[in-house]
Order: sequence, then C-alpha cells, then structure tokens
Amino acid sequence: MSEAKKQSSMASLVIVLAVICLVSAAILGLINQVTVGPIAANTEKTVQESLRTVMPIDGDYEDVTDQYSGDPVTVDVTGVSVPVKAVYKAADEGYVVETMSPNGFGGALDMMAGVDNDGNVTGIAIISHAETSGLGSKSTDPEWQAQFKGVNGTIGVTKDGYQINAITGSTITSRAVCDGVNAAIAVVETLG
Repeated sequence: MSEAKKQSSMASLVIVLAVICLVSAAILGLINQVTVGPIAANTEKTVQESLRTVMPIDGDYEDVTDQYSGDPVTVDVTGVSVPVKAVYKAADEGYVVETMSPNGFGGALDMMAGVDNDGNVTGIAIISHAETSGLGSKSTDPEWQAQFKGVNGTIGVTKDGYQINAITGSTITSRAVCDGVNAAIAVVETLG
C-alpha cells in the first residue's frame, strides 16, 4: 500500500470518527434538553415529599435559607464540613434542613432532617445517593431512619459510642447520614 493511500485511509477514518462524535454529542444534547424539565420536576416533588416526611405540618414550608447565609454554606460537625443546601421553617414546629453529606461510601448523600424547636430530630429523608445497592442504599429504609426520631445532641453510630445502630456492612454511609443530621441540628441552633 502506498504512502498516499495510507494517509487517505487515515484521513477517512478521522473524518468518520469526527462525524460519529458530533452525532453522538448532538443526541446527548437533545436528550439533556428533553429530560432536564422532568428531572427538575421530579426532584422538586421528592423535596416536597421529604419535607412532609421529616416534619409534617399543616400549611406550607417557608424557605429561610437566606437567614443562614454563606456561599457555599457549610457546617463543620465531627470534623466533617457538610454543605447546607436549603433551610425551611416548618410553621412554629421547627425547621427542615437539606444537607449534602459529602462522605458517603458511594459519594455525597442529599438528605433532609427535621429538627423541632427543642433540638429533637423529628425525622430524616434521603433525597438522593449513590450508595451500594443492598448495603448503603438501606439508608432509605424507613425502619432504619426511625431510630433518629427524638434524638438530640451529637448523633453518631453505636460503634463510635453514640446512639444510632449502623447499617450492617455500611458504617460509612451510616456515619455520613449522622453527619448530615448533626449539621441540621447545628443550623437550627443558630436560627432558634
């Protein structure tokens, strides 16, 4: 095969590859445009359901995130810096705090914790996570989450001398949830 034919063949391959990349990028862009609205609506629905789960009230929740300001807002608890995504006032009952606990086994856990005016946890909800199926994903189990109700002060797993029973085989995820709850309690203390 001559050198000219090799270069021509190579150029053809490059052009074909470039066209495939452009078509793929265009399809991905189109899919993103089509799904961005439904994903945002689904996320908002999940947030609203989580608010009602962690602190049920009659009426609406008031977004008071601006009262706990900073960019990005973080709370340092038990040696971990936990970003605060949103803070909602739940009528006269207390607050619901959405955090992004950064240290889950599979990554960050987007979660909410309700904290009443006395500093007691009223409930927790996991909004999204990337934890291992069958292990860390058990953090979404209502039975496991129920042990947080009524606790206050610094929260942690029993393995570390605290009151929360860790998920079997998933202590890292359990600690991350506790960090998120501790951050929520710290936020409410500053607002209370």
